[in-house]
Amino acid sequence: MNAVRACIVTCLLVVSLSLSGCTHGAVQSATRLTILAVNPSVGRAAFHVVCGPAGGDLDNAARACAALAGHPGLVTNPKPFTCLGGSFSWWDITITGRLQSRAIHTHVSTCWTPQMAMIGRLGIGWQSLQAHLLPRRHEAVMPGLQRTSPAGELRPGDLVTCTILGHKLEDGVPVEATTSSTGYGGKHFTSVALKVTHNRNGSVSATCSTDNP
Repeated sequence: MNAVRACIVTCLLVVSLSLSGCTHGAVQSATRLTILAVNPSVGRAAFHVVCGPAGGDLDNAARACAALAGHPGLVTNPKPFTCLGGSFSWWDITITGRLQSRAIHTHVSTCWTPQMAMIGRLGIGWQSLQAHLLPRRHEAVMPGLQRTSPAGELRPGDLVTCTILGHKLEDGVPVEATTSSTGYGGKHFTSVALKVTHNRNGSVSATCSTDNP
């Protein structure tokens, strides 16, 4: 009888420790974030932050987790930093996932600089941004024709190109529902232009043509 009781106690201890380990693991993985940054002139970059234990793909995950533990507002209410940089400087950032078991989905548009609190505290400066760039989807447009890609095929930051009259034109898909354009022209040259429109329904339209009347 004592042997049976000892066996039962041992089994209960094993189950208890197993459940404790599972619960501990759930708590430790309660922070799991994806930071997606988009710039139409450069492309798309993604960062992943996991805390407890520190993981993900940041250069210094432990530093990032400590920063989030002490300052959760870095991702729940990120503050932009305004600068006078060019088209490569301004990024549209979306943060999704869970922070200490709390679901979050936040957005901010900012100059990419360590002076922006979230970027500086997480240690994701310009070199880190370059290392986390994702492959861009690419669509080629024929001169004189309009091409429309269905929603989801091209995303903000993806690339559209066209070769016309010896000029290779390229432009990124805008973040907002608007039209961007690039081209060449001059007094003694035929003007050419590539126009890329991010439509409200998510589709992307592009034309490549001469601008002469």
